[in-house]
Amino acid sequence: MSAHVVARAGADLRDAHESAKLVPYLRELWERRSYIRHVAFNELRSRQITSVLGSFWHLLNPALTIGVYFIIFGVVIKTDRGVDDFLLFLTIGLFVFQFGQKSTIDGSRSIINNKGLIKAVRFPRALLPISSTVTEALASIPTFVVAYIVALVSGTDITWRWLMLPPLLLLMTLFNVGTAMVAARLTTHFADTTQILPFIFRLALYMSGVIFSVDAYVEDNPLANTLFTLNPYYCFITLARWSISAGNLQTDLLVSAFAWSVVSLVGGFLWFRAAEERYARD
Repeated sequence: MSAHVVARAGADLRDAHESAKLVPYLRELWERRSYIRHVAFNELRSRQITSVLGSFWHLLNPALTIGVYFIIFGVVIKTDRGVDDFLLFLTIGLFVFQFGQKSTIDGSRSIINNKGLIKAVRFPRALLPISSTVTEALASIPTFVVAYIVALVSGTDITWRWLMLPPLLLLMTLFNVGTAMVAARLTTHFADTTQILPFIFRLALYMSGVIFSVDAYVEDNPLANTLFTLNPYYCFITLARWSISAGNLQTDLLVSAFAWSVVSLVGGFLWFRAAEERYARD
């Protein structure tokens, strides 16, 4: 064996317990960032989002979803009380909520769907829920383009606030990474987690102001207002509505959204990583 090969092999050898340390673990994640990009774009290609026809259908699907919800809740049930432009209101709320929902549910499957890879290759397992969340973030871009189009069609003026939506969605992506990690570990303990999550999010849909104006229903109820302020999905939805449509910036919701993102990302990462070794055994 040549000295070059020996030197290279020696460079690749690491302490068996090094991956248990936080800094080396984070370094490994960073070194494998190209894997996240590779997985994300491969998944987008499989969904045909990178093709013209695939992108068209990916835009048409959320548009049809908005149409169905608008007919049910705006025309039939009439939950548009206190909302001037219910179509835009509904569009933003539904797209932001679905971004969080899909990221978490996809993340919940990231470990169990890659058991073969986990048992065959040593790598930071956090790459899997991170990759699934990044994939969903990229896949959601066309839906938010639809939100801008709906705003233009409805006559909403273009303002500097429109530039605030991308950083807000980036902040929500960090939140989604944390929830994806929590859901991924839960699924390894309880396989039925993936079956329960859709029902949890269906309940959250009606508790996050997606299809109705919270202000119109809890205006004189301080406790209800506080509970909504502590709801991360309500915070992200309301801030996204502020960035595209009218309204005043609610700093308490911004603080809550930022705090939830930090807690979710850090807490979710630490809790997920605590079971790092068992993912290859289960």
